[in-house]
Amino acid sequence: MCKAFMISGTHSGVGKTTITIGIIGYLSKKYNVVPFKVGPDYIDAAYHRFASGNLSYNLDVYMLGDDYVKKSFLKHALPGDVAVVEGVMGMYDGINNTSYGSSAHVAKLLNLPVILVVDASGMAASVSALVKGYIEYDKSVNVVGVIFNRVGSEKHYNLLKECIKRDLGIKAFGYLPHDDRVNLPERHLGLTPIFETKGDHNFSILYDKIGEFIDVDGILDACDVDLKKDDSDEGKVTVGIRETVKIALAYDEAFNFYYQDSLDSLIEMGAELIPFSPLRDDAIPKGVSGIYLGGGFPEVFAYELSKNHSMLSSIKESIEKRMPVYAECGGLMYLAKKIVDLNGDEYHMVGIFDLDAIMTKRLVNFGYAEAEVVKDNVLFKKGDVIFGHVFHNSKMSGLHDDFAYEVHKPYSEEKWSCGYVYKNCLGTYVHINLLKYPNAAERFIGYCRDYAWEMGKYGA
Repeated sequence: MCKAFMISGTHSGVGKTTITIGIIGYLSKKYNVVPFKVGPDYIDAAYHRFASGNLSYNLDVYMLGDDYVKKSFLKHALPGDVAVVEGVMGMYDGINNTSYGSSAHVAKLLNLPVILVVDASGMAASVSALVKGYIEYDKSVNVVGVIFNRVGSEKHYNLLKECIKRDLGIKAFGYLPHDDRVNLPERHLGLTPIFETKGDHNFSILYDKIGEFIDVDGILDACDVDLKKDDSDEGKVTVGIRETVKIALAYDEAFNFYYQDSLDSLIEMGAELIPFSPLRDDAIPKGVSGIYLGGGFPEVFAYELSKNHSMLSSIKESIEKRMPVYAECGGLMYLAKKIVDLNGDEYHMVGIFDLDAIMTKRLVNFGYAEAEVVKDNVLFKKGDVIFGHVFHNSKMSGLHDDFAYEVHKPYSEEKWSCGYVYKNCLGTYVHINLLKYPNAAERFIGYCRDYAWEMGKYGA
């Protein structure tokens, strides 16, 4: 048996991330807590890592499929003492008007008990009707109790607790009183990434509030889950003993959006990931044979990035020499000629692609996306189909008619082209999780090994 549970919410903005981070941080004082995040969110997962000291993994049914979600959860949860899964949006909110990919979907898939976070401001007996709806909408979801957020006073909480016990017979595990000091910092596209806050936030106050107002021991007592190790080899690519290939990994305040399973997949295939900072370093690390430029917020750091001329030159020269490069979203923007902000100010970037990244005031093609590969590249072959996620408010401007992907939204006829290829460089707005595509990870590493060989690093 293992202690494991999901913290879900009635809707987005209910406070489940704050409460999840607080519980993770509080529990981590005593236990080895392994955190997870339902859906494609990078920022929440980074907060989990900060609070627990452990890596956080994304459980995304659309991008990974049921089997890979199970594999990821079992692989990483079993070594820990407690697994804490943060849900996404409202408990039943999935793709479009379905519950596919929702918190409820994942909770049932993994047999996880669910604790429902409820915004109780301005409510008394009505809270019973609200929670009853969530319980009865799908009775196969195991809702074991609730946590109330934005509670006015202890008297208010006791009233809510009595209603829940009387009407529904489930537990109220406590509440979080209103306190501006524990609110997480926000900006466009959601929370401000933990990398930019430098941990300068009142997390200790949050953890203390959790210990004071929430029955964490009661949660653990109610959340025994029988996890069985999965020894199947489905989806694995057998890799013989080969010399490790070094791949530069952009990792700083501007670039930090990576699925940990993607990084693990590259490492398992024989990559040694060497972190570097496009913001502060003079050049990519010596001895690398490939570059992975993840997503992030290059627009926030456009001035600093544009002034690091030696780094811009280092990356451009490497790409011109046919070094394999994979750039996702923010990484793609960095490889454009320039980033143009909302004020019209222009900041010159690497300039590999003859395109400008123009910031807009709205999300562009936001949401899950399925892409058919229409041109061979360093990850995929023509004809492959991939499942990913798009989350950006910039658009590419310029003439380009040779794309790698034909993208469309699920349950929609909306289509667009994406995926820019230059030599051995692929840049795209579509985020993917390489756990589902072991052949792509192996293909990229193969390109990196070939490059190293050609450059004489292994001998010719």
